[in-house]
Amino acid sequence: MPTLEPSRAEARVIVAHLGNGASLCALQNGRSIATTMGFSPLDGLVMGTRCGSIVPGVVLYLMNHYGMDAPALEQLLYHESGLLGVSGISGDMRTLLASDNPQAQEAIELFVYRIGCEIGSLAAALGGLDALIFTGGIGEHSALIRAKICHQAAWLGLELDESANQATAICISTAGSKIATWVVPSNENLMIARHTLRQLTVANVRM
Repeated sequence: MPTLEPSRAEARVIVAHLGNGASLCALQNGRSIATTMGFSPLDGLVMGTRCGSIVPGVVLYLMNHYGMDAPALEQLLYHESGLLGVSGISGDMRTLLASDNPQAQEAIELFVYRIGCEIGSLAAALGGLDALIFTGGIGEHSALIRAKICHQAAWLGLELDESANQATAICISTAGSKIATWVVPSNENLMIARHTLRQLTVANVRM
């Protein structure tokens, strides 16, 4: 994987990991200072089948009016909500993008809207924004979703290079954009292996 402008890692960066599970992370000087996730990965953005952030009163309503217990709520919120729940069709973004069903379009727009809101929130936490990185299955492969999100973030000074985005270039922002915007393939297995090796090395040193 190429190294892209290492100096950017020391700036104010938002990483948008968008897939069946989705989250944003705000990084400053290479360290996470805020994320859309909360107590669990259920919180935050709308995901394939997970609801993302909802009003706590919704859970109380479901318990009081539908008699739902904890296992039923867990099944609903983790496996029957999100893009699947809103569209009633699928939790797979590829299926929704290929559909002309109005509910599929509603699910897509909600997904993009929530990401746009959270980018604004994390930019405030960072005190500004220097770079936005797309990764994950949707982030890496859907030019349309990237374009929609970038247009939502235009107020921050992000200018999308439409041609570069359609070609899934590494850098998809214009030369004059205030926010450098990248598409970076994720390799979670590699990162887990690196962190595990580091911990094992530290433990061995201490023994």
